[in-house]
Amino acid sequence: MKSVKSEAQLSSAEKLFKLCGIILLMVLLCSPSASASDQAESEFKSLQKSFSTKDSDAFNKESMLFLKKFPGSSRVPDVRLLLADKESDIDLALSKYRIVIKNYGSFAGREYALFRICQILDLKSKWKELKIESAEGIRLFPQGEYINDFRFIHITALIMLEEYSSAKDEAIKITEHTHDFETLSKAIFLLAEVEKKTSGNSRSYIYNLRELAVGFRNSSIYPSIIFKLAQFYDERKETGKAYSAYSDIVELFPDSPEADMSIERIEKLKPLNPKKTAYMPDALTVKNTDELDLSPEYELKNRKDENYYSVAVGPYTRLNDTAGVIKLLKYYDDVRKVKTAYGYMIYLGRYGDAESALDIRIRLAEEYGINGNIVRFSVHEKKSYIYEDR
Repeated sequence: MKSVKSEAQLSSAEKLFKLCGIILLMVLLCSPSASASDQAESEFKSLQKSFSTKDSDAFNKESMLFLKKFPGSSRVPDVRLLLADKESDIDLALSKYRIVIKNYGSFAGREYALFRICQILDLKSKWKELKIESAEGIRLFPQGEYINDFRFIHITALIMLEEYSSAKDEAIKITEHTHDFETLSKAIFLLAEVEKKTSGNSRSYIYNLRELAVGFRNSSIYPSIIFKLAQFYDERKETGKAYSAYSDIVELFPDSPEADMSIERIEKLKPLNPKKTAYMPDALTVKNTDELDLSPEYELKNRKDENYYSVAVGPYTRLNDTAGVIKLLKYYDDVRKVKTAYGYMIYLGRYGDAESALDIRIRLAEEYGINGNIVRFSVHEKKSYIYEDR
């Protein structure tokens, strides 16, 4: 009996010893992994600090070292995204953002990466690509942080591609499904843009402008709203109302890009001795406006002679200064340099209507503080004639 009992005790001891050994082995195996994970997290936090303190080359070197050292870390997608954000070459940045979207399907930062792609395509005026990518953003992230940005960017691309019916439908969808003040104001503003493109200074266009001017005074885009209203009166030769609206922009929103453009228009209207007057459109203004303007802007492209609008920057007296500005603006469409008697001029784009050129002019002012002028080119028998538009 004692022998059997002794053997049983020995067996239990052996089992206990083996169990302890297994536990010890697991600890030994798991500890390095946990330690590596902690180290990766620590170095990632250091990398985040380096993003804002180090130059691009130093940051890239540190990032690549992290990726080589911790290839299996959950922070790899974050590092890839930081590399894309740090990239100064826009085309390389595009490819890096696309790598994030393609290779890390469950990464939460994919939505932001796609948003950045859309921003870059917008900057480069790549409207067909922008239409596709923004539609993808709407499809993939219907409840995402950037959903409204994707929608507005998509509508902008449709407008620039002259797909006005689709743009109008998309803008109406937003108005039907949002109660957010800013979102609603931007959607109605885009609706007004579509009406302007398709029906000119029509009743539906001034109706939308009236809705915006009266109902969205606290909107962030209010300076743009009043500027559009001023242009409406300006184009209809209602000088007093146009002058009053331009003057209000300068007085109420002096730091806005629209203020600079308003100052130019005010100077051109002054010889006409305009008087300040009320300019907010009322129901009678809407009623007395034609249902369809006889010459909506989108018809400009259908004329037989070759006419287009560009944004003019300059003149620059030094060739080096001109080259520096051209390099800065290299991602804009059709940047060209022209030598004149008074220096070098830079012209951007060939747009079928003044509003498209105006969008680029506003962007130049917002992004680079560059004030350009809109000019109209008229080409006859290989000769170009330039007329200042506004």
